[in-house]
Amino acid sequence: MNSRSSQPLVWISVALLTAALYASALKWGKVTFAFAEVTPQKTALVDLTFIEPGPAPAEEPTPPSPEPAPTPPPPEPEPMPEPEPMPEQEPEPVEPPPPPKVEPTPPPKPKIDPAILRKEREVKEARERELNRQRDVAKKRIEEKRRQKLAAQKATAAKRKAEDAKRRADAARAAAAKRIASKPSIISRPKPKYPASAKRAGHQGTVTLSFTVSSSGRVTSVRVSKSSGHSSLDNAALIAIRKWRFKPARNGLGQATNYKYSLPIPFVLR
Repeated sequence: MNSRSSQPLVWISVALLTAALYASALKWGKVTFAFAEVTPQKTALVDLTFIEPGPAPAEEPTPPSPEPAPTPPPPEPEPMPEPEPMPEQEPEPVEPPPPPKVEPTPPPKPKIDPAILRKEREVKEARERELNRQRDVAKKRIEEKRRQKLAAQKATAAKRKAEDAKRRADAARAAAAKRIASKPSIISRPKPKYPASAKRAGHQGTVTLSFTVSSSGRVTSVRVSKSSGHSSLDNAALIAIRKWRFKPARNGLGQATNYKYSLPIPFVLR
């Protein structure tokens, strides 16, 4: 094909491309044309009085008319603003449509041997049995610890209860041991000898003695709590009281116990 025959095709292609660009511009953007605003102008009156008239036919002279006052010149019209040049809009590039997505075909699944599946199932079952066994062992350990804890609590409570009972029993026994159930009673009571010197002098009176009857029934810790006024009578009473024998006192437990006694011994002349 020569150059002459190809020129019409080129011009046709250029025209089609221009039409496509213009259509895309109309579609994607709005083309605006800015025109300058035309301001209306005021018409000015032209004063023609300054023109002298030509020669007129001879007539009677008329008095000259007074000249009118000169009118001020009309204002100069304002210059029209020049229209702003329209910015040339570049045609937006037309993006080509994206290529269609082609989903890859999944590869074929390989065939699994039934023996391998059976072995995996057996391994899984064995693992589950082991987990169940471990859970049972853990439960048994927890239950055993709980039983041991309860047994220890019961043993502690029983021990505390026994200690309380023993403490109460000891307190009751101590109180019973301190309590006198029966007082001592006299078994033998030898009479004190009246001193001869006191008889000759005519001394008489009552000696009050304080003493302790031991658990064996003997008299210990004798002292004169109230004197008769005569030392010979007091000494005779002290010698005689040490020879007395008593049936010891009994406490609340039935045991023999010490008992403090106070007894008056009279000395009277007959």
